[in-house]
Amino acid sequence: KALDQTIDRVDAELKRGTESEDRLRDWAKQINAVRGDAAECVSTTDQQLQKLQQDIKSLGPPVQREPPEVAQKRRAMAQQQSDLEKNIANCRLLLLRSDDALGRINTLQQQLLAQRLLSRGPTFTALLKDNWQQPALWLTSTKNFLLKHSGLADVSAADLAVLAALLAGIIGLAVAARRHMRHWSETHLWHENFSSRFNRALVSTYARYSPRLAGSLAAAVFFYVKTHDAQPVPFISVVAYGLPVYFLMVSLVHLFVAPHAPGSPFLNIPPAIAKQLARRLKVFVLLLFLGYLLFSTILAQSLPLQALLLARGVFAIAFVLNLTWAVWLFGRIPGLAATLWLRIGLYVIFLTTLTAELAGYRNLSITVLRAVLGTVLMLGLLVLLSRLLAELFDGLDTGRYSWHRRLRGVLGMKPGDHFPGLVWLRVVSTVLWWAAFALLALRIWGVPDPVLQQVQGYLIDGFTIGSLSIVPARFLLAAITFTLIFTLTGWFRRRLERKWILKTHMERGAREAVVTMSGYIGTAIAILVGLGVTGVDFSHLAIIAGALSVGIGFGLQNIVNNFVSGLILLFERPIKTGDWIVVGGTEGYVKRIRIRSTQIQTFDRADVIVPNSELIQSQVTNWMLYDPRGRARIPIGVAYGSDTTKVKNILLDIARRHPSVITDRTAPEPAVLFLSFGDSSLNFELRCHIQNIDERLGVISDINFAIDAAFREQGIEIPFPQRD
Repeated sequence: KALDQTIDRVDAELKRGTESEDRLRDWAKQINAVRGDAAECVSTTDQQLQKLQQDIKSLGPPVQREPPEVAQKRRAMAQQQSDLEKNIANCRLLLLRSDDALGRINTLQQQLLAQRLLSRGPTFTALLKDNWQQPALWLTSTKNFLLKHSGLADVSAADLAVLAALLAGIIGLAVAARRHMRHWSETHLWHENFSSRFNRALVSTYARYSPRLAGSLAAAVFFYVKTHDAQPVPFISVVAYGLPVYFLMVSLVHLFVAPHAPGSPFLNIPPAIAKQLARRLKVFVLLLFLGYLLFSTILAQSLPLQALLLARGVFAIAFVLNLTWAVWLFGRIPGLAATLWLRIGLYVIFLTTLTAELAGYRNLSITVLRAVLGTVLMLGLLVLLSRLLAELFDGLDTGRYSWHRRLRGVLGMKPGDHFPGLVWLRVVSTVLWWAAFALLALRIWGVPDPVLQQVQGYLIDGFTIGSLSIVPARFLLAAITFTLIFTLTGWFRRRLERKWILKTHMERGAREAVVTMSGYIGTAIAILVGLGVTGVDFSHLAIIAGALSVGIGFGLQNIVNNFVSGLILLFERPIKTGDWIVVGGTEGYVKRIRIRSTQIQTFDRADVIVPNSELIQSQVTNWMLYDPRGRARIPIGVAYGSDTTKVKNILLDIARRHPSVITDRTAPEPAVLFLSFGDSSLNFELRCHIQNIDERLGVISDINFAIDAAFREQGIEIPFPQRD
């Protein structure tokens, strides 16, 4: 009833025909609030109705001689269903009435906007003629303004002395601070990246403008304390309030276009063009300041209408010509040479607004010019913030600054590790910035409030395409949630791998399995939570599982086979990272075990990707499964007639003296076997166990060198075939 009464009241006001743009805007807000409540009522009641219908269905059809309590429950549920159907019908009626009222408000707003924009006043030539015929008008108006509203008569000599002393002290302190800032910017070690150049330009620019900013701010505070109770505010106070803003805008122009020394430009603008462009932009800021003083203060109320409109025409000519010049200079920047059509469009808009102003369509000209300038400024700010965010993300990924490295240390990241979830952070920030820019651009261009409310409703409440409901806000929130959980998962995995799990007594393979599975579980949780935030109904997982099983049956057997084999490898651990294995024709070290495949690095430093199913189904030789120790076999042949006992003793002595050979009785002692009488040699084999089978080839090489040296020293000949 309350919502219905609100719509009735707005309908009555609309029929009365006393609307204005402000009242229409207020009514649109009220009707949008009603529409939101009605939509929520429809959604909530529909859910209750569906649940009730399921309960009624679970009771089944009525039967003869059913228990009284069942019949009573059936009647109560039928009455509740009737009440809910009436309620949802009323809420849907409210939705229809709200949409109808919003449509009429939107139509009236468009009519009033068109009427305001197309209203015409006196032309510029007519204003020139009128002011020419009344030459004393300006002098009389200026005299009256200076006497009544300037505020100069209220400033005494003592006030001027206090103001001068205050300005002298503040400016003196600012000059001292400027010297310190300049010295620091000249001696500080700066990098050659975008953010470092921006920081240096920032320090150098505000070192230059600190006295002006401090002095103007002190004057503004002085006049505020003296005249804050005066009504209307004296013109001299208005000027004092505007000066800090003016100097701040001028300093921003120099910061972004032509920084003062020792700062250097961080935007790619040639120095000659930068100087001219900075001059045009400073004139633009000065015109904005003068326009504010002339048209938005008590000065505008003191001038006659004809004089004020003439001043506005002159101001428009200067303003548009300066803007056109600035856009032309922007086109000479090498990186913006491809924006020819955009600049031509801006020229056309500037010419149109100036023509409309001089022809008397002042509301149209100021509306279009304000919208264009606001959009361009917002776009420039968006590009700058995007560039700074990109530098921030790059710094986090590489640890460029000390606070970047401290944050990476808190997250347990080593040099060279990539920041987890950074790609998603880039995507989310980009979407947020562009969405904010789109909404602000719509508001800058004066889009009616019902349309803005509808757009916001689409973004927040979503829209339906066929049977698919899409809620952009939920998708964005899901991306943010996924990014946060994924980042926390990466932090937890690194802390687990590098600190916590090292304090346990688990084997290396078990530790790696726990760390790997924790990463997969965290990723799965992030995906499930993200899907839950988007509103995915997990009751339909059975349908998804059925479709997946069909897909597996048709063409995903190998993928599922490798996936399951990867799980078996992680839990059974027949191979571990760092093991020396031989599978098929591939021999090397296990570098990484993934869920689908295993990466093996051969002795030639080539990475071979082996499907996990091959490691499970084929024969695999693991030299280091439970014990890194192993046996080395060195065959050797000596000439017939050599002292075999002496050969045996030399070989055993060489083996026992090598540091990698095990001689502490924890493994079989080194042994020499007389294998056979060869064609031209007596064939022996030295067998010894070493601490690390990974060093087998190096140990064999060392022992061979030692055997060759010892045999030469003892005169034992190593024969070789003699053939013609």
